[in-house]
Formats: sequence, structure tokens, C-alpha cells
Amino acid sequence: MDGGTKADAIVDRLGVRFLTGPAESDVTFTIVTLVARQDRYERLLRSAEAKGFDRTTCQFLALDNRGSNRFDGFDAIRRTLCEARGRYVVFTHDDVEFHADGADQLLACLEDLERRDPRWLLAGNAGGSGAGKVVRHLVDPHDRGIRVQKPVLVEALDENFFVMRRDHPVVHSCDLSGFHFYAADLCRLAEIMGGRSYVIPFLLTHHSPGGIDATFKPNRKRFERKYRRYFPGRKLQLTVTEFNFGLGGLREGWCETPQSRWDFLADHVYAPSTDTGVGK
Repeated sequence: MDGGTKADAIVDRLGVRFLTGPAESDVTFTIVTLVARQDRYERLLRSAEAKGFDRTTCQFLALDNRGSNRFDGFDAIRRTLCEARGRYVVFTHDDVEFHADGADQLLACLEDLERRDPRWLLAGNAGGSGAGKVVRHLVDPHDRGIRVQKPVLVEALDENFFVMRRDHPVVHSCDLSGFHFYAADLCRLAEIMGGRSYVIPFLLTHHSPGGIDATFKPNRKRFERKYRRYFPGRKLQLTVTEFNFGLGGLREGWCETPQSRWDFLADHVYAPSTDTGVGK
């Protein structure tokens, strides 16, 4: 009896909270945006509110890059997951606009995806599905009216808009940085975790055509040098480029020791970046 009393006392004194189910969410969506321009972000917010993404259903988190780049794409999930309260975490560029589908449609898409594949971890509106094929469901300057009718399995997603489940989070690599390949990085890590990524039939407008700046090639090289060690022989299709990892990773890793592996990564992946790109 005394033991039980003491146990109860220590639990109360330390404020222990017993977890008995999934993470609680007081809103449906946490919408995370890298904000470089206030005018674009306000357009996004006005369109979101008009389509049912309001403060009763959503939490809005803005990564403030107005004036200078405090955050890059790889910072986004790491910084915001600890504050996210939504059932789903939605990442967007600040130049998207909810012109067609809204909160009800997005929730319906994600619940349909859950029924089809309980192991989905990421969903978006554009991605690479292999063999040079890009799957799209958005309006942008490249729009050719290509749409999907149901979720399509892909191996990488575009960064303009993607969603993850807060109860099955995927966190960006800490050894990559910049404004390119951060959704592809999440897709690789989701795959390693045993999850899958999809393009879903949720329609919005992305006002930017996308761009390849001076940081694209060095960021691409780092991504390749990292993941060819884990996916030797793999071909990987993204929306803006493709990779053929070949067997270089096997050659680099042959007979290496833990120290030599980290030395390689320190020289070729972790080395300070010269990335001076800006948020999109």
C-alpha cells in the first residue's frame, strides 16, 4: 500500500503524463510557408481563407525570410514540427494560391489516400515517378492540363506544395542545405522508414515557373554524393532533373571503416556550402 502511495506521489510531483493514444491535434492543418515576399504571402493567405483554410481549421507558421535568408528548405520541417498542432503539416512556397480546391477537398484527398495506403507519409501536387515520367496536378506557367484522377505513387515530390502526417513525421537531413532537393530528401528518408510518397488530385496555382540558379549544381552534386552511397544503381526521377547513381557509391564504400566513411562525408557532403540562393 505504501509503495502504491509513494508511486502516485512521485507521478504527481513530476507531472508525468501517460500517453494512451495518437498525438492530439486541435486543428486539421498546420500550414508552413517559407516567406520571402510579404505581398505573395498575403495573396496566399487571402486565397487560403477563402477556401476554408481559416484559424478554426488551421495553424499558420511562417518562416521569415523577408529581407534575409534565416531559413532554407531543409530547416523548414526541423524548425516547425516542434510547434505544429495540426493533424497534417502542409508545406508551401509563398507564391502558391488556392484558386480551385480548398480545405474540404484536401482533407478528402488525404483520407482517401489513407484508405488506399495506410503507409503513405508524403503527398504533393507534382513529382517524378521514374523512367523520365513526371506526374503533375497543378496550374503553373508550364501547365499542359495534365491531371491525375487518383493518388499516383512517385519517388520524389516538388517543393511548391507537399503534406505529411504529424503522427508519422519525416525530418530533413541535417547534412544537406539550400533551396533545392529538400522534398526529394524527405522522400528518400520516408522510403527508408518504410513509407511512400504520392501525387494527389488537389489543385492549386503555383505562380512561379521554377528556376535553376547558381546553387542548383552544387546542391545537386551533394545530394547525389550522399544518396548514391545508400541507393547504388538507382535511377531517380525528380520534377526538374534526374539522377543515375550507378555503382559509384559501392566503389567509394568498398572496405571503408566508420572513420573513413565520415571523412568522405565531411569532405564531400558536410563541407561548408557556398549556397547563396534565396527562398522561392
